[in-house]
Amino acid sequence: MSSDQRATRMAFYSSADAPTIEGDGMMSPPVIDKAVYTNLDIRPVSGGQHVTVLFKGEGPDGFSLVHSWFGAGFRLPRHSHSADCLYYVLSGEIVMGTRVMRGGDGFFVAAEAPYAYAAGPEGAEVLEFRVATSFDMKITDQTAERWKPIVEAAVANRDLWAATRPGQQS
Repeated sequence: MSSDQRATRMAFYSSADAPTIEGDGMMSPPVIDKAVYTNLDIRPVSGGQHVTVLFKGEGPDGFSLVHSWFGAGFRLPRHSHSADCLYYVLSGEIVMGTRVMRGGDGFFVAAEAPYAYAAGPEGAEVLEFRVATSFDMKITDQTAERWKPIVEAAVANRDLWAATRPGQQS
């Protein structure tokens, strides 16, 4: 945040200028057991998500806002983060076990609490609010058996994801 923004106590952001979470470096890359890569080609999974950093405050405890797009049927592996997060579903559906959350719904996940979810048949867009400008992702699904349904969903939906993924249309 520039000194002008601090002086007015206001900051503006634009989704058009938002870096990807990988490009920003806000989240440390997750580690996946080599046995998963040896037994499965997990590359199609990356096509089902597009995550951007809309806002990142100053310092390690600065406020941050992340926008996540997930394609239809995308499955996140069971994982945790080192920071609390409040999630708000903008559109589509998020399925966590037997619970279905739609636009306007949300959920809170405390730091280090493992969770997983899948995007519904229309995909989903989610806002992620944190009081952290840096956090990790620890994947607890570390076997090929656990990754197989994630990869199968990616392979089944990759053409649809390619046609609907933000920033990928021609």
